[in-house]
Amino acid sequence: MRTGFAGCFDSSVSPMAESEKEPQGAREFYGIEEASTEHGHLTRNTFDPQQRLSFEEIKDLDEKYVLPTYARLPVAFQYGAGDHLYDTEGKEYIDFLSGIAVTLLGHAHADLIAALSSQAEALWHTSNLYYNQGQAQLARALVEVNFPGKVFFCNSGTEANEAAFKLMRAYGQSLSPKREKVVAIKNGFHGRTFGAMSLTGQDKIHNGFGEIVGHVEFVNADDIAGLSAAIDSTACGVILEPVQGESGVIPLSSDFLKIARARCNEEQVVLAFDEVQIGMGRSGHYFAYQHYGVIPDIVTMAKGLGGGFPIGAMLVAEKFSHVLKPGMHGCTFGGGHLASAVAYEVIRTIESQKLLEHVKASARYLTSALNKLKAKHAPKVEEVRGLGLLIGVVLEEGTDVKALVEKALSLGLIIGRGGTNVLRLAPPLNVRKATMDKAVELLDMLFASME
Repeated sequence: MRTGFAGCFDSSVSPMAESEKEPQGAREFYGIEEASTEHGHLTRNTFDPQQRLSFEEIKDLDEKYVLPTYARLPVAFQYGAGDHLYDTEGKEYIDFLSGIAVTLLGHAHADLIAALSSQAEALWHTSNLYYNQGQAQLARALVEVNFPGKVFFCNSGTEANEAAFKLMRAYGQSLSPKREKVVAIKNGFHGRTFGAMSLTGQDKIHNGFGEIVGHVEFVNADDIAGLSAAIDSTACGVILEPVQGESGVIPLSSDFLKIARARCNEEQVVLAFDEVQIGMGRSGHYFAYQHYGVIPDIVTMAKGLGGGFPIGAMLVAEKFSHVLKPGMHGCTFGGGHLASAVAYEVIRTIESQKLLEHVKASARYLTSALNKLKAKHAPKVEEVRGLGLLIGVVLEEGTDVKALVEKALSLGLIIGRGGTNVLRLAPPLNVRKATMDKAVELLDMLFASME
């Protein structure tokens, strides 16, 4: 039996014997003839997921069949190993973005592969109509590294924030019909669905969709007076990111978060922290609120929780765990067997490898090196900020950050953007010193090309 964070997962259940398995080819098993190519039907020759296509072939397929909701960079990755990725031509890249803070333990992590493979041989999906051992044990582990409460599982950060939105509204309505207002922060980001989008304080996210969900009031980050005034007798909830990721890696002040907590207590308002990007160890703590010493009523998480496997969650303090009753909310795939197994292994690995301490040490080392680059390349590089291994490098106003990200890619370094003039760095939590050194060397070259 593989031991875990709380000794939860038993991989001793044997998969079916080879003689008991159905034939691998479903067409042979069910006696289906080879599909015709007429009217767009596929043959085996036209669809083989193991076939290695060239970049141009992938690009052509994408442009023909995929809805163009992303401005893609000119690369397609074929495989990864640790803190590196490799493209269709075999070129090596340092991964300093982790799939936007998702691949928490890097690529092809042996323990995550083992957890997924073991669970895949046993059971994939049964729905949330039934009890689920892995889900229950994952929930316990999340509570143990947070605060007493209960967990709702879903598939993404957006869904986790939708659940938080509904819970805040439901709680407010249980007090008074006038309790509809949710207070959020300008330039925050909470997702792309209508509810989460409505909580996002960015016009560019709202534009083009008509009227968004109402009764949301936005205040400026770190505007203590504005926040205090907004949290009143018409409010049901407050939602904020302790570190605003998409807007440029902006940590909110400790005083701002403390006032949010105090005013929510005074007005009977639910306080929710969106830790989708900074959570699961990236701050050097399991969650950034632990760095600040301010405990919310709700914490939402996703991204790194599954180490690359889609899963989201909302943890609700005991005080508010009664608000959403059976039938008020749900998610077909949330906390399924596969996702729960992998997410549990992520937590077990963070614990067993003492990765929180590694994050703190790596963050100190990397930030120090980046500050040396800042001094060397001033005034083009203005500031290095962030928390743990979510770091923003602030560049001179007017810098073409998109072009720099693409230039970095050509050098073999994967980084991202945040806001209008910030490079976003989010290496895996187990990033190696040699990888950080090489990344800083490439960033040095990148900044030199600006001058």
